[in-house]
Amino acid sequence: MSREQTLRAWRAYIEGSGRLMSELERSMKVECDMDMGDFNVLLVLSEAPGKRLRMGDLARELSFAPGRLSYRAGVLEKRGWITRGTSGNDGRVVWAELTDAGSRALRKTRPVHARLVDRLMLDYLSEEDAAALLRIFPPLDERLRDLHI
Repeated sequence: MSREQTLRAWRAYIEGSGRLMSELERSMKVECDMDMGDFNVLLVLSEAPGKRLRMGDLARELSFAPGRLSYRAGVLEKRGWITRGTSGNDGRVVWAELTDAGSRALRKTRPVHARLVDRLMLDYLSEEDAAALLRIFPPLDERLRDLHI
């Protein structure tokens, strides 16, 4: 593949994924009063042991800058979807924990999110397309995570 072709592939990826995320964001706000950042925080916490993570670990998992996560956590806390607190052993460690209200909000939103993802992308993927994404993105994610450890 030529450099020109790889650059065209890059641009198609950037533009297509940007449009996909914009439409997901818009639709989630309209249908669920939740944006993708909120959804992702709640989802990651729901999958964590005890539904809680240290804020630093949560920021790394979400690829959020610490300040961005602090702001987002404040919004989610005001909505009653998470709580934040320090560890009894180490007051420097701040934890984020999913509340029952956050679990309910996530449970209500997950089917809408799944429907949107299907409608916007997955319904159009062939088996070969899905296999290509699996060949490309897990190793990419691993390489990029390694850059920040």
